[in-house]
Amino acid sequence: MKDSFIDRLTELKGIVCECVEGVEYEEPATDTIYSVGTSIRFREGPRLSAQFWRLIKDGKPLVSIFDHRQKYGLPAPIDAIQVLNEELRGKPIVNASMNATTGDLQFRFHGDLTLEVFNFTAFEIWELTFADGTFELSNYALNESC
Repeated sequence: MKDSFIDRLTELKGIVCECVEGVEYEEPATDTIYSVGTSIRFREGPRLSAQFWRLIKDGKPLVSIFDHRQKYGLPAPIDAIQVLNEELRGKPIVNASMNATTGDLQFRFHGDLTLEVFNFTAFEIWELTFADGTFELSNYALNESC
């Protein structure tokens, strides 16, 4: 099944990113907000939910989920979700692939943009739902052939 998922990734070629949203959790007792994921919707129906990602532009890292809400000495904290949305919205996927060893996903977009989605654990760290409603979870896509 791992091979069939890798093959299905080719279905994503040409689809356009519609919207990127952050998924956050607020700790009631402390009013602390935690970023727990990112949701990316595409015009033709697919959706990607991911916890850990990095955006590369022109061959250099631009922003990652680890930058979200970090100030790094800047005048204001970085809104990594907003940057991701601004960079990807309206752009088609040129190529989508999965590293069969790690379960990391890579989406190349028009405009020399690459979104890397990391699978750091053996648990469900990303979910990709296709236009027909079928979906793959990171741990299943990686381990189905075992």
